[in-house]
This record gives sequence, C-alpha cells and structure tokens, in this order.
Amino acid sequence: MRLTWLGQAGFRLRTAAGAVVLIDPYLSDSLRLQRGESYRREVPIDSSLLESHVDILVLTHPHGDHMDFGTLDPLLAANESVDILAPLAVLDSLRSRYGRAGNYMLFEPGVEITLGTLRFRAVYAAHSGGCPIGVVAGGEDRVLCHTGDTMYHRRLLEELPWGADVLLLPINGSGYNMNPVDAARLTRALAPKTVLPMHWEMFQAYGCPVEAFTRQFPPEDPIRVLTPRHYEEFEI
Repeated sequence: MRLTWLGQAGFRLRTAAGAVVLIDPYLSDSLRLQRGESYRREVPIDSSLLESHVDILVLTHPHGDHMDFGTLDPLLAANESVDILAPLAVLDSLRSRYGRAGNYMLFEPGVEITLGTLRFRAVYAAHSGGCPIGVVAGGEDRVLCHTGDTMYHRRLLEELPWGADVLLLPINGSGYNMNPVDAARLTRALAPKTVLPMHWEMFQAYGCPVEAFTRQFPPEDPIRVLTPRHYEEFEI
C-alpha cells in the first residue's frame, strides 16, 4: 500500500491490488479566487492528477479545501465510475452539481463500507460544517487513520484505533483544528507507527511551522514523524 501527500488534508492511496483512493484532494487555487490573497496556495499544483484515474473518493466535509469543485470538476469528468464516500451535506452538494456522477455512499460516524481490499470506517471529528468525519482505512495488513479536520476530543480516543500504521492529523491550531501540542497529545495516546502532520502548509495566513509539532518527538522516539515532499509516493 502506497501513500502520496497532495497538500493540506489531501492524500492519494494506491493499494497493492491497484485501486486508487483520493481523500480530500485540493488541487486548484479556488479559495484564493473566491476569498482573496490570504488563501493563496503555497503548494504547487500537480495538474496531471486532475485527469488521473481514481476508483474511490473520500470527502470528509464541505469546506472548500476539502470539497473543491475546481478539483472535482475535471476529476469526475475524467472518470466514468467513482465510488464517493461522504457525509450527507457533501453528497447533497455533489448531487446538485453533478447529478449521478458517481456511486454516492453515505459516510457518517459508525458507517463501514468494504470496497475491494479495503474497509473504510467513518469516525467522529470535532469540526464545523456538515457532519465532519475522519476515516479509518484498513486492508492488505495495513491501517491508515485520517482524522479529518478536528479539535482534540476524547471521543477520538474511543473511535480511532491504537497502533495504526500511519496517522494523518491537522496541527495548524486555527479554523477548529488541533494545535501542535494537542496534536502531539493525541498522537501519543494513539501510538501509531508513523504520524504525518497535515493542514499546516497550504495557506501562509492559516498555517504554522511544522517544527512546533515535530520537535515533540525526539529521534529515538518509537513514533516516526514523517514530513514527505508533496506528490512523493512512499510505502506505508
């Protein structure tokens, strides 16, 4: 199973069986055009991904850097059949814009969906906007946890698994997201093999230095902290 960070909370997961999963891809500059220069993206766009193959699309909530029509318009146009997992507020927006452009599946806390070699489970997220979720994806002897945008909440300790192969979580401390200290606290409680801090680098006005998180994990720490280059695929 291989993972690529697309920037912000966006990831591309490629299974050994060949399935491609996208989570919250933001591959445009839509928010700058809509809201002004404070939303200018700092991560370059890999436009080749906009027309790339995707089998499964997971959207955690309807905010514009997670459900981005500047990304979804070309992506869904390039793919005839996509399984789309999302909360109802997201699905309503997709139906309004695209009709039946994909196989829409309700994905809210407690829902589990098996697709190919992966099983997806929606988990609670303490965030704003349309029943936000995180997602746990398990299969091929690996477990990936993507918290979605969220504050630290004790319910996360109940719904996210301990000892996952990789944990993806926000650290920027604004817009109803964990700050670096609380993100590290959640990481310690969940004890993943690898943690990848996300949602800190896309917009300068709403980000933070990643070192505020990484320095809390010394080199000898059993939890590996990973900050890969964007668009660089690596093995989980």
